[in-house]
Amino acid sequence: MAEQSTSSNVNITDPVFNQSPVIKDAENVTINYTQPTSASSSDEDKWNSMIKLRKLCISYLEKEGKLRLQGVSAKEEIPVVHPIIHQITYYDRDTVTVDERYEPEGQNELFKKKIKKEVCFQDLLDQKSKFISIVASAGSGKTVLSLRLAKAFSLLQRLCIHLKFMDANYEEPLTLRQFLLENMFPGHSEEFYITCFYWMQKNTDKIVLILDGLDQAQYSLEKISPKINYNACVPVKDLVFNLCRKHFFPNSLLIITSRPHAVLYLPELARPQVTYALGDLSVFNSHELFLAFADEDLWSKIKKSSSQMLSMCRNPLMLQMIISSNIHPSEDIGDASTPTRLFATVMENLKGSRNIRFPKTMDDLVLKLQVLAFTATNNHKVIITDKQLKDADIDPTTVHDIIVQLHAPKRSVNCNLFEGSTTKFYFCHQTFQEHLTASYVVYGMPVEEFQAFVETSLFQEHWTVVRRFVCGLLFDLESKAVSGDLLQKKEILKKYLTQQLEIISEKYLKSRQKYSDVDEALKGRLFDLYACVGEGKDSSIATKAAEHLPRKLYLPRPMNSNLVPGFLYVMKHVTKQLDVLSLAVCRLDANSFHEVASVIKEMKPEQIGKMNINYNKLQPSNIDDVIGLLRVVRDELWMLNCFIDDDGRIRIWRVAKQDERKKLQAALNKIQTGLEVVLDFDITLRSQK
Repeated sequence: MAEQSTSSNVNITDPVFNQSPVIKDAENVTINYTQPTSASSSDEDKWNSMIKLRKLCISYLEKEGKLRLQGVSAKEEIPVVHPIIHQITYYDRDTVTVDERYEPEGQNELFKKKIKKEVCFQDLLDQKSKFISIVASAGSGKTVLSLRLAKAFSLLQRLCIHLKFMDANYEEPLTLRQFLLENMFPGHSEEFYITCFYWMQKNTDKIVLILDGLDQAQYSLEKISPKINYNACVPVKDLVFNLCRKHFFPNSLLIITSRPHAVLYLPELARPQVTYALGDLSVFNSHELFLAFADEDLWSKIKKSSSQMLSMCRNPLMLQMIISSNIHPSEDIGDASTPTRLFATVMENLKGSRNIRFPKTMDDLVLKLQVLAFTATNNHKVIITDKQLKDADIDPTTVHDIIVQLHAPKRSVNCNLFEGSTTKFYFCHQTFQEHLTASYVVYGMPVEEFQAFVETSLFQEHWTVVRRFVCGLLFDLESKAVSGDLLQKKEILKKYLTQQLEIISEKYLKSRQKYSDVDEALKGRLFDLYACVGEGKDSSIATKAAEHLPRKLYLPRPMNSNLVPGFLYVMKHVTKQLDVLSLAVCRLDANSFHEVASVIKEMKPEQIGKMNINYNKLQPSNIDDVIGLLRVVRDELWMLNCFIDDDGRIRIWRVAKQDERKKLQAALNKIQTGLEVVLDFDITLRSQK
């Protein structure tokens, strides 16, 4: 590596600079740790410099911290909302593989077995550890959360420097002072930098350093770097490694955000003491954020026509796409009422993006991306290398909004659909990869290859989400003219999906007879098939699924909200009597339960023998939904611990919910029924007529 030339903003008479050797091979050279160098500034100069630095940091945070949605203007002040935060156990080495292996589950599935406890934003501010990491998938709000943490720490009179790795991929060696101050806040006097850096060395307990997006670093921290002093001029990776090891600013708080894989493979000496994982926004927060960019009418419209979209709004990136797709709908696709339609609308809307400068048409680009996505998914990868892009004749610098080259130092890029580096790229959200993969299967595969793929691969767990998109693309064609290869593929998929529904339903019934507990794996496979039916909205397939629906049906525990729409689409076609329908421990929220109840209450009187809704997360407003079920259930309706208060705590029937209890009793009195409503083991309501 070439030595750094003297720049115009460096005073070579500065004694600090003169003590800073350039390290050409930092892995083999060790520099002894030294005490902070002295500064000659007066106390007043030091004070003024630090006030100025604090203002610069806060000004940066104010500028960067404004939440914006592409193509949508905020109507009002953006509410302060945060994703659900969990402290997790992390370094058991099996969370993800080194290449971030593709699995058809989301963030919550990835971490659900590693959760220690749920924490709040204030817990992060009260942090006692000196080094923490915040991990999440792209689009989950890592950067927004880190900027808000920085603002909050600044209000607590701590000096907080927020730095994005994507803006700090410097090729030349740097001193720590250049890395944190001079390059971050350019254009100030040498005396200013010296004074501020000296204060930072003397007051490490007052410093918070937030390094955002470790996965966007162009270098690797997997190898151990030498212990160096404050004034050494070394590659950036060595500066970051020594920050992680707390050789620099030992009493400061260091926070690193990243996708999971980059933090997992830090060497043991440089690992965070505590790791937090971001989940989704709460239902309430997603509604708040939605209303800042759209209105209640749009929320109500989506809730009525395609409420599964509201559950997707709990991811900030998905919320952006849903609002944008409804405000700027595609004429060719219609309402973005399913995930398949949503992503198809996004891809259509990208045709008008000012950032796409692909030399050929958007259709040509999408075809190339479909092949890349399928290859990655088929190989169990979520990484696309620069070689693969080159082989596909795609230059990432010409297709912003589709692929973004994140690692051009000191360059502002618009990160929307992809994240990556000059050596590897990621789809900004895994669902983009899955949708493009499905598009290749539907539009790119020859019919013979498609049939073999459906028969041997498509119904394996690896293709779960892709399978839903394939069904959506082939079955949800409505009035469009379907002919040729697409018609053949539709009939092939219809045949095999119907066969799978029959096979898995039969296995489910046998597992119920043989075991006391439901085989959860079979249950999951069955409801995944229902999700495929709902995505395609083909009534003939839904009728077949309803014919094979088990008479004793127990929903998955917990029930993923994305599975609800497909299950309900099948339920609308059920004509037979059901002995048991159990939603116990499904952890359905108020919106999902309202959706379920809205369908079930339209079934025939007493069509369900027993129903169980124990241990869900209902709100007082759901009592009307429960009342709607009374006419449909014949024998017993169990409702233990199914209502919660605003803090998420269970509301016990014997000490609370008296109004709801009275409404239930009044509703029972109005109908001629022998139904028993079990509120607790010793509280049962019956009709008093």
